[in-house]
Amino acid sequence: MDSVGGARIAVDQFGAVSVDSIEDQLREIRRERDALRRENRVLKIAVAELERVSERDTLTPLFNRRYFLTAIHHRMARFERHAERAAVVFVDVNQLKYINDNFGHAAGDFALLEIAKRLAASIRATDVAARIGGDEFGLILDQSSEEGARAQVTRLCEVLTAAPTHYDGHEIALSACFGIAMLQTGMTESDILAAADRDMYRSKQSLGGLPGHR
Repeated sequence: MDSVGGARIAVDQFGAVSVDSIEDQLREIRRERDALRRENRVLKIAVAELERVSERDTLTPLFNRRYFLTAIHHRMARFERHAERAAVVFVDVNQLKYINDNFGHAAGDFALLEIAKRLAASIRATDVAARIGGDEFGLILDQSSEEGARAQVTRLCEVLTAAPTHYDGHEIALSACFGIAMLQTGMTESDILAAADRDMYRSKQSLGGLPGHR
């Protein structure tokens, strides 16, 4: 029995190679190759699913805070290289504490889910929507001026308040306060999100505050 390239080849006393032995070994090699390919496909699917889960919010179909900050970082890089504008929007849901206290936390979760759906349905495919806190959402509006972003925020306010949602026989009014920050050179993703948060609070104060928004 000789060995060539790690494969054993049967050789008789006259030095003749057994063809059947070679074919058997080739079939075994092919089976092992096919098994490895199947395992590799399964691993790729598992890795893709883990990546998807790591980027998604656990309650809503939106992205999570981790993905949102990464998305801002990528927009900042594009802005600094190519001057591609984008607006970051901070969304603070009104009266979630009131909903939780009066209708239960399941109703509060249902309200958040409905708000998430309305926000996602009202932006472009190139934009980003994420849930970044308990009652907080974030949006990235690509290729948007500040004027355009504020016009979009006005439309989003109307979308949320246009009709109440209903849960377990209860009518629940939906609304939120919005803040906007434009990308600026030298700012980090956390700086931009904090600026949008401050703008949201200025908006809330200009409305005299909204009782029970927390």
